[in-house]
Amino acid sequence: MGQLFNYWHNARHHGIDAMGRILLLAFLVSGIVYGQSQPSSEKIKKDVYSVQSAVDDAVGAAIPGWGVLQKARGAYLEGYGIVVTMEVALDSPLTPFSGQKTPEEVRVTATQRRKEVEEKVTNILKQKAPALESIAPAESVAIILNILNTNPAYVHDLPSQIILSVKKQDAAHVTVRVY
Repeated sequence: MGQLFNYWHNARHHGIDAMGRILLLAFLVSGIVYGQSQPSSEKIKKDVYSVQSAVDDAVGAAIPGWGVLQKARGAYLEGYGIVVTMEVALDSPLTPFSGQKTPEEVRVTATQRRKEVEEKVTNILKQKAPALESIAPAESVAIILNILNTNPAYVHDLPSQIILSVKKQDAAHVTVRVY
């Protein structure tokens, strides 16, 4: 009977050693498979600031005056890439003290500024995305423009949000989604 327990004792310890070796091997292999190193926080900050300032400059030039309601704010999302948000108004609200504009003038101005902003932000994405060091080739850069419709009576079809995104590995193809 003592010998029976002796075998069990050896089998349990041998089984744990074998299981431990398997787990150690799996851990080492997973380190190689998933071993893409995380970019340093300094690189992330530098890249986010670079995209942020480029978006601020471009949109500020396309929409003069007080059109930029909130400066660009960026963040790095692990597994996705860099996301920058900004709030803008494409035209100033009509007040009794502003010059009289016809509804057609307001629509033309808003449409023109929207196209100009989309074009400038698209160019920023095409130029900046391939040069970013902190994101992997499969990750993306997205710029979200939240649009305040200051003249809803004149501009009915103005979107409330425009999202422009591009994958680093395919910077020539910018995706524009309008909501």
